[in-house]
Amino acid sequence: MRTVQANLPLQLEGSKNTRELGGYPTAAGGNTANGQFLRSDNPSKFTEKDIMRLYDYGVRLVIDFRSESEAEQAPSPLKDYLDIEYTNPPMLDNIHVDPDDADSAEKTMSSIPDNLGDMYIDFLDNKQHVYLGVFRDVLRHVGNCIFFNCTAGKDRAGTFAMLLLKIAGVPDEAIVIDYAASGDNIREDMDRTLEHYRAQGYEIDEDMVRSRPIHMERALEHLGSKYGTIDNWLAAIGLTADEIAQLKNKTLGNY
Repeated sequence: MRTVQANLPLQLEGSKNTRELGGYPTAAGGNTANGQFLRSDNPSKFTEKDIMRLYDYGVRLVIDFRSESEAEQAPSPLKDYLDIEYTNPPMLDNIHVDPDDADSAEKTMSSIPDNLGDMYIDFLDNKQHVYLGVFRDVLRHVGNCIFFNCTAGKDRAGTFAMLLLKIAGVPDEAIVIDYAASGDNIREDMDRTLEHYRAQGYEIDEDMVRSRPIHMERALEHLGSKYGTIDNWLAAIGLTADEIAQLKNKTLGNY
C-alpha cells in the first residue's frame, strides 16, 4: 500500500474535524474522488462564511447522525439553508448525553458499551435499516457533495466513513488512519468533555473519547469475518447490485 496520511481538516472557523474522503488509495490503484463526501463533527458553530463555503463546495445533502436531542440542543445551521436537504437518521450511540440531565445520564451511562469497537459492531449488525435509508438518500444525490456528521465526528460519522471507504475499495490500513485522525483533531474538545463528565461524578473510560486504531480494526475484522465482503453486507441490508455499483461509482467520482 502506498504511504497514506489522513486528510487535513478544511479551514473552517466553526469546526476542527471536517475532512474530505477524497484522495485515499484504492486496492485497484486509483483514489477516492474529491468533492463527493465530507465527514464532520458538530456543525452548530459553523459561521456564515463556513456555511457559504460548504454550499459552494457542492454540499446539497446533510446526514446528521446525532440524536434528536443532540440536534435540538445544538442545531445545525445547514438545516433549511437554501436547497440543502437535511436528514437526521436515528443512530444513537449511548455516549453523547448531557451529564447535567441526571435522569437521562443515569439511564444512558448504564448502557455504554465496554469499548468503541463493540459499539461500531452494534451499528453494523443492528442499525442496518438505518443505513439502508441513508444509502438511498445518498443515491438521490450522486451528483452532489454529501456532508455527514455526528457530535465528535469519530464514532457514528467514523463508522459511516469506514463503510464508504470500504465501498470504494480502500485498504483497511488506510481506513484506520483516516479514523484515528479524529482523535488528534478534537483532542482538546474531548479532554473537556471527559473532565465535564467526571466533574458530575460519572466515571467514563478515557478510551471512549479517543480514536484508537484498535477500535476500528475490531469493527473491520467483524465485518470481514461475519459478512465476508462489503458487498455482502450491503446486500444484507437490502441494497440491490445496481445500487451497490452506483455507490461505488459515487465514491470514485464515476457517475
